[in-house]
Amino acid sequence: MEPVGPEILGFSFGAFLMLLSGIFYIVCALLVWKKYVSEKNELIGALLAFLIYQSFNMIFMGIEMHTMNMIYSSLAALSVFVGSTYMIKFPLSSLSKSTRNSIFFLSLIAVLGLFAWFMSNEERQIELMNFTLWYDLVVNGIIVGGFMLLLAFKTSERVLKIKAYGGSTGVISCCVASSAAMISGSILTSAFFGFLAPILILSTLFFSDKNKI
Repeated sequence: MEPVGPEILGFSFGAFLMLLSGIFYIVCALLVWKKYVSEKNELIGALLAFLIYQSFNMIFMGIEMHTMNMIYSSLAALSVFVGSTYMIKFPLSSLSKSTRNSIFFLSLIAVLGLFAWFMSNEERQIELMNFTLWYDLVVNGIIVGGFMLLLAFKTSERVLKIKAYGGSTGVISCCVASSAAMISGSILTSAFFGFLAPILILSTLFFSDKNKI
């Protein structure tokens, strides 16, 4: 991995960036939650799930980098797995609520089973974090982020188009670009795209509201 600078407040620079990112995501999640309460649509629900699971993921990863205790990276992976079951509801928006709920519970059981399989021996635990990065990139980044981008292309509703563009670029920035950078060992690049994601999401959500026709 690339050198990531001096210690800050007793934390390595990489761990500090992860913890700071996690706190930033929590603040952004609170702001998006307020919008979700008032609007309650599938797009904002998926973005809220994204911000929540990524906040846990980044905080646990920051603690793991500081303590070198693998249990925290495992908890970070569990956050991504569980978060994906909420995220995947978005591409299934056209299905009935009961069908989506059934798929949600089945996918939740599947990811919990997958997590238990990885935790069953030490060798698999070592591979868990790398697998999680690829899982996040493909499932949440390419599939869910891709569907958000597709919505932005297809819809003729101006406000929804802005929100979908912002949501998709935010999710892709974190789940694809940031995860890919982390896989390659570039922590600073990963942190940049991680910070960029909620900024893109929030800016377009609030911009779209100010420009309603």
